[in-house]
Amino acid sequence: MSAEPHGDQASVPRGPGLLRVLLVDDDPQVLAVLADAFTINACLVSTAETAEAALDQLADTPFDLVVSDIKLPGLSGLDVLRAVKGSQPGTAVVLITGMPSVNSAVFGLRHGAYDYLRKPFSLNEVQDLVQRVSRDRQQPHPARGPGAVAVTEDQVRRQLGVEGLFRISELALQRADPGLFVETVLDYTLQGFQCDAALIMLRDDDGSVTQSQRGDAALLTQLLNLLHAHFGRLVKSRGREALTLTETGDPVAGIAVLIPDMGSTKGVLCLGRPIHRGAFLPDEQDLLVRYGQVVALALQKVLFRESVETDVLNTIAFFITALESKDPSLKGHCERVSLYAAEIAGVLGVPPDGLAVIRRAGLLHDLGKLVLPDALVLKAERLTDDEYGALRRYPVLGARILRRLPFLAQEAEAVKAHLERFDGTGYPDRLQGHDIPLPARILAVADAFDAMTSPRPYRERRPLEAALEEVLRNASSQFDPAVTDALASISRARLVEIGQFEARVQS
Repeated sequence: MSAEPHGDQASVPRGPGLLRVLLVDDDPQVLAVLADAFTINACLVSTAETAEAALDQLADTPFDLVVSDIKLPGLSGLDVLRAVKGSQPGTAVVLITGMPSVNSAVFGLRHGAYDYLRKPFSLNEVQDLVQRVSRDRQQPHPARGPGAVAVTEDQVRRQLGVEGLFRISELALQRADPGLFVETVLDYTLQGFQCDAALIMLRDDDGSVTQSQRGDAALLTQLLNLLHAHFGRLVKSRGREALTLTETGDPVAGIAVLIPDMGSTKGVLCLGRPIHRGAFLPDEQDLLVRYGQVVALALQKVLFRESVETDVLNTIAFFITALESKDPSLKGHCERVSLYAAEIAGVLGVPPDGLAVIRRAGLLHDLGKLVLPDALVLKAERLTDDEYGALRRYPVLGARILRRLPFLAQEAEAVKAHLERFDGTGYPDRLQGHDIPLPARILAVADAFDAMTSPRPYRERRPLEAALEEVLRNASSQFDPAVTDALASISRARLVEIGQFEARVQS
């Protein structure tokens, strides 16, 4: 890796507010993203892909900040730390670490590291780091203090592009389903490149292709025509470069990049804007290549996490089904609660991600009963006060199990609070009104309604209308009135259909 500063900065004189930064990482894409992030924060950036190359630069050049991955081929980031502390003791050193390397990062902090960044890091973290180092070195931050560097339109454009790149990386850690992930990626890409149209084509494992698009419909049609005409060239690029799709006289500036997969092609990311707004510049082409690679990596994380989470949920659901199978009167209860809760949430206008949480929480709300003795959970007679007191601990026990699975954190809160009462006399925390999470308020109504309309050993099932009247009668005391009204607004045919769910399963 060249010792020259990143980009065009070799010719830029060092100002009083500009930090000179050395970045060290053996992954060229991570290094490029880091370089962009520090460059748009008005730093003079140099890069190295090995500790040895970094040490060569440190021998010749003073730096204000060194940011190094801990795991490197040959010498490690900790070796870089020791060398900097020996030759440039006033230079701040920040270590980059993945989750398995946190212990190494802590070791580095004990031996003089300024701080550490945990992958994946955000653009805000980089900006905060630059500000802290500038402050500690008594240098005004370029964008905020005396002698500030003017921010050009080109810098603003680059910053938007890099911010989009970081947002896509962060999105992979969130609980978005693949479809929502792709739609959000398109939004970020449109914003990052200030384009008028964007589309993604993805190939599934079975070879079928799905297409998602955002922006001006006429422009998208032109983009698709350009993509079709230049697709052979695009495939030959193997994702190593972004190709401009525009020919002389075309009214649209188009650009596309392959989204790579394990040894093959996963899809295509394509952008466009009217030609009068200008063709895509070389730095935009380079940035789009990074977008394609980051989207590919993020998709792998999203799909892998979805598979793992599905397996975990299926395992938990199996145990709950096993519990219900011990008592015929409980069979299908959790599935019905999930269905009722989803219908109520739909009436209330809960967005798709919240709806998914409520569905899962309905399936999992009885999980804590697995920890309690069967003799208590499956008792056919009415429970004594002491037995009821012991039984109602199950929401807390269920939440305790779910909290160990970070992707079920919201479900854990809903499960814990679904025995709370709207008037504040419930269990376990005596929460009141809207302090109770909405998913829990919905579960409370769905759970009670199914319990009333299902047979129990000690009583017959209540007719649907009588159960609805009972729920509405307890609005504002036991239940959220908005939730009870939502239940009452669901068609009776749908309520009957859900109530018969267990019979369909048995058949």
